Amino acid sequence: MANVPPWPENELEYLGHCPVCGSPQRKKLLEALYDRFFNAPGYWTLYYCEECKSGYLDPRPTPEAIGKAYARYSTHDVDNPPNCPQTYLRRLRMSTRNGYLNRRYGYKAEPAVPWGCAVMFLLPPPLRLEWDWYARHLPRPEPGRNRLLDVGCGNGEFLLRAQQAGWEVEGLDFDPKAVALARQRGLRVWCAEYRQAPFSEATFDAITSSQVIEHVHNPSDFVARLFSWLKPGGTIWINTPNFSSLGRRVFDKDWKPLHPPQHLVLLSFEALCQLYKNNGLRARVHRRGFHETHVLAQSLALRHGAQTYEEILALKRKFKRPILGAAFETVAWLWPRMASDIVVIGHKES
Repeated sequence: MANVPPWPENELEYLGHCPVCGSPQRKKLLEALYDRFFNAPGYWTLYYCEECKSGYLDPRPTPEAIGKAYARYSTHDVDNPPNCPQTYLRRLRMSTRNGYLNRRYGYKAEPAVPWGCAVMFLLPPPLRLEWDWYARHLPRPEPGRNRLLDVGCGNGEFLLRAQQAGWEVEGLDFDPKAVALARQRGLRVWCAEYRQAPFSEATFDAITSSQVIEHVHNPSDFVARLFSWLKPGGTIWINTPNFSSLGRRVFDKDWKPLHPPQHLVLLSFEALCQLYKNNGLRARVHRRGFHETHVLAQSLALRHGAQTYEEILALKRKFKRPILGAAFETVAWLWPRMASDIVVIGHKES
Protein backbone atom coordinates (compact mmCIF):
# COMPACT_ATOMS: atom_id res chain seq x y z
CA MET A 1 0.00 0.00 0.00
CA ALA A 2 1.24 3.49 -0.84
CA ASN A 3 2.24 5.86 1.93
CA VAL A 4 -0.53 8.45 1.65
CA PRO A 5 -1.17 11.19 4.23
CA PRO A 6 -4.67 11.10 5.74
CA TRP A 7 -7.46 13.46 4.79
CA PRO A 8 -8.28 15.62 7.86
CA GLU A 9 -11.14 14.02 9.81
CA ASN A 10 -12.86 17.36 10.38
CA GLU A 11 -13.04 17.85 6.60
CA LEU A 12 -14.93 14.62 5.90
CA GLU A 13 -18.67 14.03 5.63
CA TYR A 14 -20.33 10.67 6.28
CA LEU A 15 -23.40 9.76 4.24
CA GLY A 16 -24.85 6.35 5.09
CA HIS A 17 -26.97 6.49 1.91
CA CYS A 18 -26.61 6.93 -1.85
CA PRO A 19 -26.18 10.60 -2.87
CA VAL A 20 -27.95 9.87 -6.17
CA CYS A 21 -31.20 8.17 -5.11
CA GLY A 22 -31.05 8.39 -1.31
CA SER A 23 -31.27 4.64 -0.74
CA PRO A 24 -29.47 3.20 2.33
CA GLN A 25 -29.33 -0.22 0.66
CA ARG A 26 -25.68 -0.71 -0.28
CA LYS A 27 -22.65 -2.91 -0.09
CA LYS A 28 -19.00 -2.08 0.39
CA LEU A 29 -17.18 -2.64 -2.89
CA LEU A 30 -13.60 -1.37 -2.53
CA GLU A 31 -11.44 -0.12 0.32
CA ALA A 32 -8.12 1.72 0.69
CA LEU A 33 -8.47 3.51 -2.64
CA TYR A 34 -6.19 6.52 -3.08
CA ASP A 35 -5.39 9.18 -5.65
CA ARG A 36 -3.02 7.54 -8.14
CA PHE A 37 -3.05 10.53 -10.46
CA PHE A 38 -2.38 13.76 -8.57
CA ASN A 39 -1.43 12.59 -5.05
CA ALA A 40 -4.30 14.10 -3.09
CA PRO A 41 -4.33 12.90 0.55
CA GLY A 42 -6.59 10.22 1.95
CA TYR A 43 -7.71 6.59 1.61
CA TRP A 44 -11.25 6.07 0.37
CA THR A 45 -14.03 3.47 0.51
CA LEU A 46 -16.35 2.92 -2.45
CA TYR A 47 -19.92 1.66 -1.97
CA TYR A 48 -22.33 0.15 -4.48
CA CYS A 49 -25.95 1.31 -4.31
CA GLU A 50 -28.25 -1.70 -4.66
CA GLU A 51 -31.14 0.57 -5.71
CA CYS A 52 -29.75 2.73 -8.58
CA LYS A 53 -26.54 0.72 -9.17
CA SER A 54 -24.25 3.74 -8.81
CA GLY A 55 -20.96 3.85 -6.90
CA TYR A 56 -20.00 6.50 -4.36
CA LEU A 57 -17.38 7.41 -1.77
CA ASP A 58 -18.35 7.35 1.90
CA PRO A 59 -16.95 9.20 3.75
CA ARG A 60 -15.92 11.87 1.29
CA PRO A 61 -14.41 15.40 1.36
CA THR A 62 -16.81 18.14 2.40
CA PRO A 63 -17.80 20.72 -0.23
CA GLU A 64 -15.73 23.30 1.63
CA ALA A 65 -12.57 21.12 1.59
CA ILE A 66 -12.83 19.43 -1.79
CA GLY A 67 -10.49 21.99 -3.33
CA LYS A 68 -7.57 20.15 -1.69
CA ALA A 69 -8.19 17.26 -4.07
CA TYR A 70 -7.44 19.56 -7.01
CA ALA A 71 -4.23 21.18 -5.72
CA ARG A 72 -2.13 19.32 -8.31
CA TYR A 73 -4.86 18.76 -10.89
CA SER A 74 -3.32 19.36 -14.32
CA THR A 75 -5.84 18.48 -17.00
CA HIS A 76 -6.91 21.99 -17.97
CA ASP A 77 -3.82 23.13 -19.84
CA VAL A 78 -4.17 24.39 -23.39
CA ASP A 79 -4.00 21.44 -25.75
CA ASN A 80 -0.73 21.34 -27.63
CA PRO A 81 -0.79 18.80 -30.46
CA PRO A 82 2.28 16.56 -30.56
CA ASN A 83 4.92 17.61 -33.05
CA CYS A 84 4.33 14.65 -35.36
CA PRO A 85 5.28 14.72 -39.04
CA GLN A 86 2.22 15.27 -41.22
CA THR A 87 2.37 12.13 -43.29
CA TYR A 88 0.03 11.75 -46.24
CA LEU A 89 -2.08 9.19 -44.34
CA ARG A 90 -2.35 11.40 -41.26
CA ARG A 91 -3.37 14.41 -43.33
CA LEU A 92 -5.92 12.35 -45.26
CA ARG A 93 -7.45 11.07 -42.03
CA MET A 94 -7.67 14.60 -40.60
CA SER A 95 -9.14 15.98 -43.84
CA THR A 96 -11.79 13.27 -43.90
CA ARG A 97 -12.76 13.87 -40.28
CA ASN A 98 -12.91 17.64 -40.76
CA GLY A 99 -15.00 17.26 -43.91
CA TYR A 100 -17.51 15.27 -41.88
CA LEU A 101 -17.58 17.78 -39.00
CA ASN A 102 -17.89 20.74 -41.36
CA ARG A 103 -20.77 19.24 -43.33
CA ARG A 104 -22.75 17.77 -40.45
CA TYR A 105 -22.12 20.23 -37.61
CA GLY A 106 -21.17 23.47 -39.34
CA TYR A 107 -17.53 23.47 -38.30
CA LYS A 108 -14.92 25.29 -40.35
CA ALA A 109 -11.98 23.03 -39.59
CA GLU A 110 -9.04 22.73 -41.96
CA PRO A 111 -7.69 20.82 -43.78
CA ALA A 112 -10.93 19.29 -45.05
CA VAL A 113 -12.22 17.45 -48.10
CA PRO A 114 -15.84 17.86 -49.30
CA TRP A 115 -16.37 14.11 -49.59
CA GLY A 116 -15.30 13.45 -45.96
CA CYS A 117 -18.90 13.17 -44.75
CA ALA A 118 -19.77 10.44 -47.24
CA VAL A 119 -16.59 8.49 -46.45
CA MET A 120 -17.26 8.58 -42.69
CA PHE A 121 -20.58 6.79 -43.26
CA LEU A 122 -18.72 3.99 -45.06
CA LEU A 123 -16.31 3.39 -42.15
CA PRO A 124 -17.08 1.25 -39.05
CA PRO A 125 -19.76 3.10 -37.02
CA PRO A 126 -17.67 3.58 -33.83
CA LEU A 127 -15.21 5.77 -35.77
CA ARG A 128 -17.97 8.11 -36.96
CA LEU A 129 -19.79 8.09 -33.63
CA GLU A 130 -16.65 9.22 -31.84
CA TRP A 131 -16.73 12.44 -33.90
CA ASP A 132 -20.45 12.86 -33.17
CA TRP A 133 -19.46 12.74 -29.50
CA TYR A 134 -16.64 15.22 -30.21
CA ALA A 135 -19.30 17.65 -31.51
CA ARG A 136 -21.56 16.68 -28.56
CA HIS A 137 -24.34 15.79 -30.98
CA LEU A 138 -25.33 19.46 -31.24
CA PRO A 139 -27.39 20.37 -34.30
CA ARG A 140 -26.54 23.39 -36.38
CA PRO A 141 -27.82 26.40 -34.42
CA GLU A 142 -30.82 28.40 -35.60
CA PRO A 143 -31.12 32.22 -35.39
CA GLY A 144 -32.57 33.14 -32.00
CA ARG A 145 -31.94 29.63 -30.64
CA ASN A 146 -28.17 29.52 -30.48
CA ARG A 147 -27.20 30.20 -26.85
CA LEU A 148 -24.92 27.46 -25.50
CA LEU A 149 -23.50 26.89 -22.01
CA ASP A 150 -20.71 24.41 -21.28
CA VAL A 151 -20.54 23.49 -17.58
CA GLY A 152 -17.03 22.40 -16.68
CA CYS A 153 -15.63 24.07 -19.79
CA GLY A 154 -11.96 23.78 -18.79
CA ASN A 155 -9.71 25.71 -21.15
CA GLY A 156 -12.58 26.34 -23.60
CA GLU A 157 -11.48 23.94 -26.33
CA PHE A 158 -15.04 22.75 -27.02
CA LEU A 159 -16.48 26.27 -26.80
CA LEU A 160 -14.15 27.43 -29.55
CA ARG A 161 -15.40 24.68 -31.84
CA ALA A 162 -19.05 25.40 -31.04
CA GLN A 163 -18.53 29.13 -31.56
CA GLN A 164 -17.03 28.38 -34.96
CA ALA A 165 -20.21 26.46 -35.82
CA GLY A 166 -22.40 29.48 -35.01
CA TRP A 167 -23.26 29.07 -31.34
CA GLU A 168 -23.23 32.03 -28.96
CA VAL A 169 -21.17 30.42 -26.20
CA GLU A 170 -20.59 30.83 -22.49
CA GLY A 171 -18.68 28.61 -20.09
CA LEU A 172 -18.57 27.79 -16.38
CA ASP A 173 -15.69 26.25 -14.44
CA PHE A 174 -14.57 26.40 -10.81
CA ASP A 175 -10.84 26.15 -11.70
CA PRO A 176 -9.31 29.68 -11.86
CA LYS A 177 -6.39 28.48 -13.99
CA ALA A 178 -8.71 26.90 -16.56
CA VAL A 179 -10.93 29.98 -16.63
CA ALA A 180 -7.92 32.26 -17.16
CA LEU A 181 -6.82 30.15 -20.14
CA ALA A 182 -10.31 30.23 -21.65
CA ARG A 183 -10.57 33.98 -21.22
CA GLN A 184 -7.19 34.44 -22.92
CA ARG A 185 -8.80 32.78 -25.93
CA GLY A 186 -11.52 35.45 -26.01
CA LEU A 187 -14.27 33.34 -24.47
CA ARG A 188 -16.92 34.48 -22.00
CA VAL A 189 -16.35 32.13 -19.07
CA TRP A 190 -17.45 32.40 -15.44
CA CYS A 191 -15.32 31.17 -12.54
CA ALA A 192 -17.71 29.66 -10.00
CA GLU A 193 -19.04 26.42 -8.59
CA TYR A 194 -22.36 25.63 -10.29
CA ARG A 195 -24.43 26.58 -7.24
CA GLN A 196 -22.98 30.11 -7.35
CA ALA A 197 -23.36 30.57 -11.11
CA PRO A 198 -24.98 33.88 -12.14
CA PHE A 199 -27.41 32.52 -14.75
CA SER A 200 -31.13 33.25 -14.85
CA GLU A 201 -33.83 30.68 -15.53
CA ALA A 202 -34.56 29.72 -19.15
CA THR A 203 -31.40 31.35 -20.53
CA PHE A 204 -29.81 28.73 -22.79
CA ASP A 205 -30.95 26.70 -25.80
CA ALA A 206 -28.38 23.95 -25.16
CA ILE A 207 -26.27 22.98 -22.14
CA THR A 208 -23.40 20.51 -22.29
CA SER A 209 -21.36 19.01 -19.47
CA SER A 210 -18.60 16.49 -20.11
CA GLN A 211 -17.00 14.53 -17.24
CA VAL A 212 -18.37 16.85 -14.54
CA ILE A 213 -21.34 15.29 -12.72
CA GLU A 214 -19.09 12.66 -11.13
CA HIS A 215 -17.27 15.51 -9.33
CA VAL A 216 -20.32 17.08 -7.66
CA HIS A 217 -21.69 16.24 -4.21
CA ASN A 218 -25.36 16.28 -5.21
CA PRO A 219 -25.98 14.97 -8.76
CA SER A 220 -29.76 15.46 -8.49
CA ASP A 221 -29.36 19.14 -7.59
CA PHE A 222 -26.83 19.52 -10.42
CA VAL A 223 -29.27 18.23 -13.06
CA ALA A 224 -32.09 20.33 -11.56
CA ARG A 225 -29.93 23.46 -11.78
CA LEU A 226 -29.07 22.79 -15.43
CA PHE A 227 -32.76 22.18 -16.13
CA SER A 228 -33.67 25.57 -14.65
CA TRP A 229 -31.17 27.36 -16.92
CA LEU A 230 -32.56 25.66 -20.03
CA LYS A 231 -35.18 27.23 -22.29
CA PRO A 232 -38.29 25.21 -23.18
CA GLY A 233 -37.45 23.06 -26.20
CA GLY A 234 -33.77 23.03 -25.27
CA THR A 235 -31.40 20.11 -24.65
CA ILE A 236 -28.99 19.01 -21.93
CA TRP A 237 -26.04 16.82 -22.97
CA ILE A 238 -24.18 14.95 -20.20
CA ASN A 239 -21.23 12.57 -20.54
CA THR A 240 -19.86 10.71 -17.51
CA PRO A 241 -18.10 7.41 -16.64
CA ASN A 242 -20.43 4.42 -16.49
CA PHE A 243 -20.31 2.47 -13.23
CA SER A 244 -22.17 -0.40 -14.90
CA SER A 245 -19.46 -0.81 -17.56
CA LEU A 246 -17.68 -4.01 -18.47
CA GLY A 247 -14.33 -2.30 -17.85
CA ARG A 248 -15.20 -1.48 -14.24
CA ARG A 249 -16.14 -5.09 -13.59
CA VAL A 250 -12.96 -6.42 -15.20
CA PHE A 251 -10.42 -3.99 -13.75
CA ASP A 252 -11.96 -3.37 -10.32
CA LYS A 253 -9.68 -0.97 -8.36
CA ASP A 254 -7.51 -0.44 -11.45
CA TRP A 255 -10.36 0.89 -13.60
CA LYS A 256 -9.05 4.29 -14.65
CA PRO A 257 -12.31 6.30 -14.24
CA LEU A 258 -12.57 5.44 -10.51
CA HIS A 259 -10.27 8.40 -9.83
CA PRO A 260 -10.87 9.02 -6.08
CA PRO A 261 -11.30 11.44 -4.37
CA GLN A 262 -12.04 13.75 -7.32
CA HIS A 263 -14.76 11.39 -8.56
CA LEU A 264 -17.25 11.36 -5.70
CA VAL A 265 -20.10 9.58 -7.50
CA LEU A 266 -20.04 7.22 -10.48
CA LEU A 267 -23.46 6.90 -12.05
CA SER A 268 -25.04 3.94 -13.76
CA PHE A 269 -27.07 4.32 -16.96
CA GLU A 270 -30.26 3.76 -14.97
CA ALA A 271 -29.36 6.42 -12.41
CA LEU A 272 -28.60 9.18 -14.93
CA CYS A 273 -31.74 8.48 -16.96
CA GLN A 274 -33.79 8.56 -13.73
CA LEU A 275 -32.31 11.96 -12.80
CA TYR A 276 -33.41 13.26 -16.20
CA LYS A 277 -36.90 11.82 -15.72
CA ASN A 278 -37.17 13.30 -12.21
CA ASN A 279 -36.58 16.75 -13.71
CA GLY A 280 -39.06 16.39 -16.56
CA LEU A 281 -36.47 15.69 -19.25
CA ARG A 282 -37.06 13.16 -22.02
CA ALA A 283 -33.82 11.16 -22.13
CA ARG A 284 -32.15 9.66 -25.18
CA VAL A 285 -29.03 7.48 -24.87
CA HIS A 286 -26.22 7.79 -27.42
CA ARG A 287 -23.23 5.61 -28.15
CA ARG A 288 -19.86 7.19 -27.37
CA GLY A 289 -17.94 5.71 -30.28
CA PHE A 290 -14.30 4.60 -30.38
CA HIS A 291 -13.24 4.96 -26.73
CA GLU A 292 -12.89 1.60 -25.00
CA THR A 293 -9.37 1.01 -26.31
CA HIS A 294 -8.10 4.13 -24.52
CA VAL A 295 -9.69 3.21 -21.17
CA LEU A 296 -8.40 -0.35 -21.55
CA ALA A 297 -4.79 0.80 -22.09
CA GLN A 298 -4.93 3.25 -19.16
CA SER A 299 -6.44 0.64 -16.83
CA LEU A 300 -3.77 -1.88 -17.83
CA ALA A 301 -1.12 0.75 -17.10
CA LEU A 302 -2.57 1.17 -13.59
CA ARG A 303 -2.70 -2.59 -13.09
CA HIS A 304 1.00 -2.77 -14.00
CA GLY A 305 2.16 -0.12 -11.59
CA ALA A 306 1.55 3.34 -13.03
CA GLN A 307 1.43 5.78 -10.12
CA THR A 308 0.93 9.21 -11.70
CA TYR A 309 -1.09 10.74 -14.51
CA GLU A 310 2.09 11.20 -16.53
CA GLU A 311 3.04 7.53 -16.08
CA ILE A 312 -0.41 6.44 -17.25
CA LEU A 313 -0.08 8.52 -20.41
CA ALA A 314 3.43 7.16 -21.01
CA LEU A 315 2.64 3.50 -20.29
CA LYS A 316 -0.70 3.29 -22.08
CA ARG A 317 1.16 3.07 -25.41
CA LYS A 318 2.88 -0.04 -24.09
CA PHE A 319 -0.42 -1.66 -23.15
CA LYS A 320 -2.36 -1.25 -26.35
CA ARG A 321 -4.05 -4.59 -27.01
CA PRO A 322 -5.69 -4.45 -30.47
CA ILE A 323 -7.62 -7.72 -30.20
CA LEU A 324 -8.81 -7.13 -26.63
CA GLY A 325 -9.55 -3.51 -27.48
CA ALA A 326 -11.65 -4.61 -30.45
CA ALA A 327 -13.60 -6.96 -28.17
CA PHE A 328 -14.34 -4.15 -25.71
CA GLU A 329 -15.32 -1.81 -28.54
CA THR A 330 -17.70 -4.45 -29.93
CA VAL A 331 -19.37 -4.95 -26.54
CA ALA A 332 -19.80 -1.16 -26.15
CA TRP A 333 -21.28 -0.90 -29.64
CA LEU A 334 -23.74 -3.78 -29.20
CA TRP A 335 -24.64 -3.02 -25.57
CA PRO A 336 -24.11 0.71 -24.82
CA ARG A 337 -25.13 0.14 -21.21
CA MET A 338 -21.83 -1.72 -20.76
CA ALA A 339 -19.67 1.01 -22.33
CA SER A 340 -17.09 2.95 -20.29
CA ASP A 341 -18.97 6.21 -20.77
CA ILE A 342 -22.61 7.24 -20.55
CA VAL A 343 -23.84 9.81 -23.07
CA VAL A 344 -27.42 10.99 -22.51
CA ILE A 345 -29.29 13.93 -24.09
CA GLY A 346 -32.33 15.29 -22.29
CA HIS A 347 -35.04 17.34 -24.03
CA LYS A 348 -37.11 19.93 -22.18
CA GLU A 349 -40.68 20.12 -23.40
CA SER A 350 -41.69 23.33 -25.17
